[in-house]
Amino acid sequence: MAADEVSHDGIVKRIEGDKVFVSIIAKAACLSCQMNNSCSTSELSEKLIEINRYDVNFTVGENVSVALKETSGVKALMIGYMIPFVLMIITLITVSEFTESEIIIGLSSLGILAPYYFSLFVLQDFLKKQFSFFVHKQ
Repeated sequence: MAADEVSHDGIVKRIEGDKVFVSIIAKAACLSCQMNNSCSTSELSEKLIEINRYDVNFTVGENVSVALKETSGVKALMIGYMIPFVLMIITLITVSEFTESEIIIGLSSLGILAPYYFSLFVLQDFLKKQFSFFVHKQ
């Protein structure tokens, strides 16, 4: 693993053509710290990651390491959280200049998210290419 990668251990679940599907266990941060008994969140969830396979042969059930470049993580954070937040704030400020109705202001701020997330849905194939995972044998 390179220094600029974030990785998780996983298990190969299935192989279809040139794609490998790896299951990783995502856990809440409080599960890994010393204060986990005082935290009310004990969330473990299984995620299935689709990875374009390269020249390495994998077998179903094999333990692997799934990695993502840190810069891709920052980009995902921006697309998933920061841009929608900024859009909502800009919409809230802009609409509040034209009306004093809190219902209209609130619905407009939330409503701006529908076209944003629809555009992400339309661009999902492009975004999959931007966020490529790497898989390494353990």
